[in-house]
Amino acid sequence: MNDVEKSTGQQPVNEAVMPSRPQKFQPKLLEKISHHGTDITSFRFARSDEQRNYYLNYKAGQYSVVDLGTKEDPEGPVRSFTIASSPTEKDFILISTRIRDTQFKKKLATLDLGTLVNITAPMGKFVLPDDHSSKSVVFLSGGIGVTPFRSMVKYATDKQLPLKITVFDSNRDQGNILYKKEFDECVSENKNLKIIYTIADGRQESSSIPNDDWKGERGFINKAMLVKYLTTDELDNSIYYICGPPGMLKAMQKLLQDDLHIPKERIKIEEFTGY
Repeated sequence: MNDVEKSTGQQPVNEAVMPSRPQKFQPKLLEKISHHGTDITSFRFARSDEQRNYYLNYKAGQYSVVDLGTKEDPEGPVRSFTIASSPTEKDFILISTRIRDTQFKKKLATLDLGTLVNITAPMGKFVLPDDHSSKSVVFLSGGIGVTPFRSMVKYATDKQLPLKITVFDSNRDQGNILYKKEFDECVSENKNLKIIYTIADGRQESSSIPNDDWKGERGFINKAMLVKYLTTDELDNSIYYICGPPGMLKAMQKLLQDDLHIPKERIKIEEFTGY
């Protein structure tokens, strides 16, 4: 789930699609995973609520709201998080988020394994198109905005969907590429999947992984990069998904609409506002 702080601690902006009851459940925390050299932690929760005898169903790309009861946090006791796991991953749901200096994030980071956490049923329209064969899709992610794309890529790969997917994953340095190992595995299994990684031009002294041997793209996602990796048909007919912080979102919208003349109806956005 992304966090509102949405999985990153973000607030989703798309109109919600509310699922059938129950609206809330309490999954158990199974595992906490710190990503070396970053301020990101992933959390695995059980996909079932044993007390309510409920199994969580959702669409790839949706989010849930987590309530930790942190009333002392000026930003409130809840955050929404993208569910980064795929519906095909039956035993757990995954969220990944930056751990910031807020009461909510501090409490989340220090939860004991086995803790039951209050979350809502999934919602949101930032999901794959219903027709998996009519169009190709292009994912544009910035930093932890990649979380819904992990869910969609994994789902499309496990289901061997005929949908053509191209991911442009932008990060500040090599060490901050969150799901590279999983994405590379999906590429090897999915002939319809292509992933382009790009990192910031400047050297990041705080990075735990040097960028000197980097063989991928450098710089922000731009027109030249899209034209380099997308066919004319893909450029003209794809559905574009953008997910990341407000600045990245605005820049990508401008790129698509002003430089590539993509109509608004073929652009889907998910904004992470609360890092």
